[in-house]
Amino acid sequence: MILDTIENYRSYIQLHPAFERVFEYLCNTDLSKVAPGRIEFEGESFYINVDENTLRKEEEAYPEAHDKYIDIQMPVCGTERIGYIPRSECKTIRSEDSAKDIVFYNEKPAQFITLSPGKFALFFPQDAHAPVIGEGRIKKVVAKVKI
Repeated sequence: MILDTIENYRSYIQLHPAFERVFEYLCNTDLSKVAPGRIEFEGESFYINVDENTLRKEEEAYPEAHDKYIDIQMPVCGTERIGYIPRSECKTIRSEDSAKDIVFYNEKPAQFITLSPGKFALFFPQDAHAPVIGEGRIKKVVAKVKI
């Protein structure tokens, strides 16, 4: 997992060939005006989901992980807490959907981070994360970058 501010994104572009294009889109787009939904980028190895969600209580959030995609999560409006636990510590599968590249675990997060506009978190396949924790509503983007 990586947690940082968007102005430092150039420190991470060498980690994946698509990261520079993803971050340039995130930095150069007025995301507050983008409607919720999936944004496809023809010929690219990533897509972006724009989500508006009601935040949930910590006890309602179960860690999730992905095998085929790296998540770059960034709030547009609002603040959220995200739970984190190394996937290697997750032993009990709650549910999974291989077609959607997601598995949920019963284990509870070991740590929590807080994301507000201007900050982002990168979650790799080894990072189980429980997003959308807090009170109120949030608008966020989740870039899904194919491994």
